[in-house]
Amino acid sequence: MSLKAIAFRNLKRNFSFYSLYLMSVSFVLTIYFCFTSFSMNEIIMEKISSDGRVEMMCDAVAVFIMAFVVFYMFYSNGFFMRRRMKELGIYTLLGYRKTDILCLLTIENIFVCFGGMIAGILAGSLLHIGVTAGIVALLGLTVDIGAIPFINARAVSPIFLFILAVLIALALSNAILLLKSTPLDLIRLEKKAEKPVGPNTAVSVIGIIFLLGGYILALDMVRGERSFWTTIGFSPVALLTLTLAVTGTILSVSSFVPLVCRCMKNRHGLLYQENRIIVIPRFMHRIRSNAKSLILLILLVAVTLSVFGATTLSVWYPYRAVERIIPSAIEYRVEREQQSEQALKALSEGLGGREYQVRETNLLKITAASDRLPDEYNISKDGVRTPGFECMRLTDYNALLSSQGKKSSVPELNDAGCVLVKYRPDPKNSDVGAVYHLNIGNGAIADVTVVQTTLDNAIGFANSVATLLVSDRLYQTISEGQPERIRIVSVNGGTARSDGTAYTILKNAMPDNPWLASAWQRRAEIVRLNSSTYLLIAFATIIFLIATGSILYFQNLSAIAYDRDDYKILRRMGYNRRMIKRCVCRQIQIYFAIPYAMGILHSSFAIICYKSALMDDVLGRVNEVILPVVLAVGMFSAVYFLYYQITKYSCLRILGQVG
Repeated sequence: MSLKAIAFRNLKRNFSFYSLYLMSVSFVLTIYFCFTSFSMNEIIMEKISSDGRVEMMCDAVAVFIMAFVVFYMFYSNGFFMRRRMKELGIYTLLGYRKTDILCLLTIENIFVCFGGMIAGILAGSLLHIGVTAGIVALLGLTVDIGAIPFINARAVSPIFLFILAVLIALALSNAILLLKSTPLDLIRLEKKAEKPVGPNTAVSVIGIIFLLGGYILALDMVRGERSFWTTIGFSPVALLTLTLAVTGTILSVSSFVPLVCRCMKNRHGLLYQENRIIVIPRFMHRIRSNAKSLILLILLVAVTLSVFGATTLSVWYPYRAVERIIPSAIEYRVEREQQSEQALKALSEGLGGREYQVRETNLLKITAASDRLPDEYNISKDGVRTPGFECMRLTDYNALLSSQGKKSSVPELNDAGCVLVKYRPDPKNSDVGAVYHLNIGNGAIADVTVVQTTLDNAIGFANSVATLLVSDRLYQTISEGQPERIRIVSVNGGTARSDGTAYTILKNAMPDNPWLASAWQRRAEIVRLNSSTYLLIAFATIIFLIATGSILYFQNLSAIAYDRDDYKILRRMGYNRRMIKRCVCRQIQIYFAIPYAMGILHSSFAIICYKSALMDDVLGRVNEVILPVVLAVGMFSAVYFLYYQITKYSCLRILGQVG
């Protein structure tokens, strides 16, 4: 019989075993082809990338995706080599040369890889069209979807060459393994495992200390300027934190987890139960012989969740922060009175009777002296803003908040009290009680005490950063000193915040006004700038997910297949189907739970560190940080749970427990 016929027969007879391998390869190549097609889509790239930033990100993400596809293909090939070695060893004893066996393995890989490539091209093309349509709808682009070919011919050549290179590399890897192995080694290789590791109390304690040290350093980031990240330097502390986390994971898995299992094993009252007496010893054997694989899975889950969670947070938080950055639907500073009047007239005519509100607010710019001036007082950028307070009358503040649909929490003020509007949250209320000596003009000084701080700013930060709310009478007194006036026009109500009609009218009427700001325009800009980034990260995340789930699937399936005879012995000892099924499910659950739990723990501290280091917290709401992270973890968990169900079903099917 020819090698081609043998390979085809093997694939046909073991189709159920190869099906997930083929499906996983197809999924990976689907994402890869979709990504390649998207990066080569000139029509969409012209719309979303004007400075080459998206193309540069595509090149960077492509490297990670290609590296991960290669890793996954090599891992899968190694797994199936172990499963096939006993059979291949028998072929050797029957007289087949190693070159013949290598040809057989290569032919099988060709069937699987090219089958996956064809499925990946078709599914990837469909996914590419769907992704493009979604981006066009999300960003409101004017793109003819029909002009985009279903299969991007330019993307076919790279994936074909990539698969060809992977096949050559796999063939070389298999050749090296076959040349180094004797027929007896081939037969016994299926049972060969990693170098066993055992429990060690000292190493376990060191591992836990390393993990806690990494977590403490990550949490130290929240201290801001007083943290080690600032005093020592970001790069060295980041490298130390990463080293502690990875080393702690390695030591904990290789020593602490087996130590916990051994302690449970020594407690006879805990061990001698129908499930635990089977599950704990088997898990101890697996953790000792597959520690490296489990460590790899933990790090994979941690990296996947960290990257996906941080990206989701980076898109969601700025979108929500527009609520404070531009509290009114539209806001602008009056530079020329006549231009402003013409713009408001054009707005009235353009909206055609639609409901909206226009309010003008006068801010008084003054300087002050104090030993406790707030950080907002001195904020300045490129000479656009000079240090000082922007004083706002309490009546105007309450009226403007009401037009924005908000309720004021500021109490009535007397002439000696004021309320400071904070840029960032201040949980310690460090500014409350501060006394400011306001220069109200003509050499006069007015002393006011901060009775409260608030995050509810009524004016956008582009026009007022250090807003000081004062009583109406004190405002009038300051006004008499003829300080600098900042006139702000705010537009609210109707659909001014949810669509761009009003903003477009005002922009056309005041094209040269740099102070014109729109909440709708800012949110649309955030979506436009970040959607491509989020999409590219999503491509890489899906690849990581597929690899993680497939590795867990193959390892559990292999372990159950190896232990099939042991379960037959359990059946003869009196274990019924329900009891055996429960034992199998517990083993799978533990092996899935450890990477998931430790991965979430690692990623939680990583996201806390990322948020404190690179994100400007202006909302001061914990739920605005939690929600996008929970969303990312939920999406990951759903796919992870799906892989668990598939793995459980396949393992039970091997033992005849399904049906």
